[in-house]
Amino acid sequence: MDSNINCSINFIIDEYSHYVFKIVDNIIGTSLPYQDKEEVVADVFYLLWKNQSHINKNLKSYLSIIAKNCAYSKLRKVKGNLAYQDYLLNNKNYVFEQINSESILVIKQKLAKLSFEEQQIFQLYYVNGYKIKEIAAQLNMKSSLVKVRLHRIRKKLKEEFI
Repeated sequence: MDSNINCSINFIIDEYSHYVFKIVDNIIGTSLPYQDKEEVVADVFYLLWKNQSHINKNLKSYLSIIAKNCAYSKLRKVKGNLAYQDYLLNNKNYVFEQINSESILVIKQKLAKLSFEEQQIFQLYYVNGYKIKEIAAQLNMKSSLVKVRLHRIRKKLKEEFI
């Protein structure tokens, strides 16, 4: 490796490590231990070194983007087992039997926090497989209202898991 490149990378790490750590820390917060945050920061500088030929202008904004992406990626990996997975609620063909019993218990606890009407809509749409128009007719609602309620249910569940 060229010593000039090595020196410039070392300079960049010294100059921007605090900045990158602050971004990572703001995203991860208390969700992960300090060591995981340090690992994300190291990943950021590794990616910088690996892709240095593609950096054109603003190094600080490039580091910021990499730090955000790496932090969110780490959160998804670590929280993957019980984290909110949008595809579970957007893919009606997903087989719920594939979810382990611990996850089912957590999901049931989160669903219990929904109102009776929300539970009813959730059950009809995701468990029973009714279409929005059918749910609207059964609950004497407009289809647009059922869509809004489903959106809000997904949003509530997402907030519960994140």
